[in-house]
Amino acid sequence: MKSLLKTLVLFVFFSLVLNCSNDDDSGNSSQEFSPELLNGTWSISLFTDENENRTTEFTGYEFTFNVEEERAVITYNEVSETALIEVFIEDNLSEDTWVVYLDFDNIDNPGDADLNDLVEDWIVTSVNGNATVIEFEELYSNNTPEILHLSKVSDDN
Repeated sequence: MKSLLKTLVLFVFFSLVLNCSNDDDSGNSSQEFSPELLNGTWSISLFTDENENRTTEFTGYEFTFNVEEERAVITYNEVSETALIEVFIEDNLSEDTWVVYLDFDNIDNPGDADLNDLVEDWIVTSVNGNATVIEFEELYSNNTPEILHLSKVSDDN
């Protein structure tokens, strides 16, 4: 009888383990990046530099991207400047990686934040399931890489 009980317990245990799924329906799923996902208006929801959270410096800034035209419009207090954005694939440690390059060097900053701190080659590290948050990490860093998260404001171009 004990042998039958042990066998039954083991059968139930393995049945449960084998039927478990790695799917998580909690809404935290991610999706594959494509350049078109950047089109629209975004705000910075996280910016860290050398592990220092500098997000609040960019409060009020909006970034409207049009990837096909390689254009980024930076707006702060209804003042706008147009800059360059490039999206490309680069081999990074033998793996193809999406990179977004923001070039704000040659514009007049419409606000007080240092936009030059965003002039980087940014690796796309994550896109949430509904593509409203895209996470990036600085491609070239000698220290702790900078981290940038963009949150979707609207789909308008």
